[in-house]
Amino acid sequence: MSQVWTSLRSDHYLGLVPWAWVQLESAEAPGPFPFIGGVAPEVVASLHEAHQLLLSSVETAISDVFSRRASLDDPTLRVRLEDAYAELVGSRPHLSTHIKCGRGQDGVFRWEFPLDPTKSETVTNAGLSVFNSVARQMVPLRFERPIGPAVGKFIGFLDGTHRVSEIRTVATASGREMERHLTGLLELLQKHECLVSSERSSVRDCWLAETHDQDMVHLGHAALLYRQREQFFLFDPWLMPWFAESPVPSLWGSLLPRPAAIFLTHDHDDHVDPRTLLHMPKDIPIIVPSRRNRRALYYDYLSLFRELGFAQVIELAHGETWTFEGGAVVSVPFFGEDPCDIEMPRNCYLVADRGRNTLVHADSGPTNSGKSVVQEGVIDNLVRQYGPIATVLASQQQLLEVRTYAAHAALSAPGRWLDVGENGYLTNGYLAELAAAAKARLFVSYATGGADWYPDHLSFMFSKRNPARTALLTANWERPEELKAKLAPLGCAYHYSHALDVFRPTADGGTAAVSAAEKINPLQLYRLDHGAPPFLRARDKV
Repeated sequence: MSQVWTSLRSDHYLGLVPWAWVQLESAEAPGPFPFIGGVAPEVVASLHEAHQLLLSSVETAISDVFSRRASLDDPTLRVRLEDAYAELVGSRPHLSTHIKCGRGQDGVFRWEFPLDPTKSETVTNAGLSVFNSVARQMVPLRFERPIGPAVGKFIGFLDGTHRVSEIRTVATASGREMERHLTGLLELLQKHECLVSSERSSVRDCWLAETHDQDMVHLGHAALLYRQREQFFLFDPWLMPWFAESPVPSLWGSLLPRPAAIFLTHDHDDHVDPRTLLHMPKDIPIIVPSRRNRRALYYDYLSLFRELGFAQVIELAHGETWTFEGGAVVSVPFFGEDPCDIEMPRNCYLVADRGRNTLVHADSGPTNSGKSVVQEGVIDNLVRQYGPIATVLASQQQLLEVRTYAAHAALSAPGRWLDVGENGYLTNGYLAELAAAAKARLFVSYATGGADWYPDHLSFMFSKRNPARTALLTANWERPEELKAKLAPLGCAYHYSHALDVFRPTADGGTAAVSAAEKINPLQLYRLDHGAPPFLRARDKV
């Protein structure tokens, strides 16, 4: 019998300390676009290689524009780019095997690659790494065979809500060989001071005490927690282990109440974070965009979450609902934040709960061609079916970028690489139209940081720590606060959100914004069951 089980009290609750986390490691270096589906991985690799090989030439063309030797509006620029791409592909047989392109006698440039809806760039994990940010340690552990899903499921039990006896039963029930692997992982976590146990598990009770039914809580960036009676729904959780990105305690999975369901809006890393999701319980249903809404390509959520150990992955197509007693979460079309117009399936969500409606609009906005939930009549239809939407939560980012630098540029036609595309371009005018169509009472600006524990080097994240950087990034944006004046005639208030702001129904059908930061901040939540963290106790002694 392993000493790890006998050293822990069987009736105590066991979890990872919030400054430790596990990261699965793939068997091979992942391809350029992990989990992109609808096309074979080898085709994606060729498309990516062609883009990378031509990138220096594209950057020279961009330099010519900036040095005023050329104009971005020069129609021959696109022709030269397309011809250079075709020449490159034609000179490399391994690329021309997958990419067919060239200019026809009619002068039209044709570009295509084979699609296959059954294929995607999957990842199989061959090991993991354990991180402890306080000890500044990283400890690797290799698997003898691919056991990622079983390990992911086991890690989901280490959230502080299960007793040692329960966790031991999970390991034993997995079979003798798997039990050996899982026990070895637990021994490694204990050896490197990544585990914490307690007589009680009070986090859920604290959240129930400090929130009200139908509250929406901002957890930072795009992460939201909605309380529905005695249960909670979690949206787009990108959470941070303590000190992973900054020197302040942060909200981490073990400091949240167990969600009844997790909803993901779209495929970007700040909305689908494997590190956060690995540490979530794996019997929770996780709701994702549906492949039925794809134009061609899609994000293979099923393969990702199968590898992480999730048992219930539900694809929710636009217009479909995930129901609960008293209401439903409705899948709403997501437009925009797609510089290359690939149009992969993405969702916004409407929480329709006993006559109270809240829209999780996230980063959705007008496409390059002007399509949006407003222009397409989506919001009008929602209001007709469900009634006014009291609270709208949306990003205010206004990103325009040269498409060649967009993440999926290689998957778009090369003649468009020097076009400027939206990458979440939500003007104050559009957001005012959104609020008007929704008949909103409160507009909440979120999904651009909102907490000091997030990284501050990304183009869509803003922090009080670096105002000069924010000024550089937003110098040509419309002022976010000017939206307030546009909303006022509509009877809609404006709120720029920070982590642990709570959006609470009022008696007149509106929404009040209050802060719960004093009662449910990360350090306070940890102290409920464990007292002061050991590194703080050591500092106090000194």
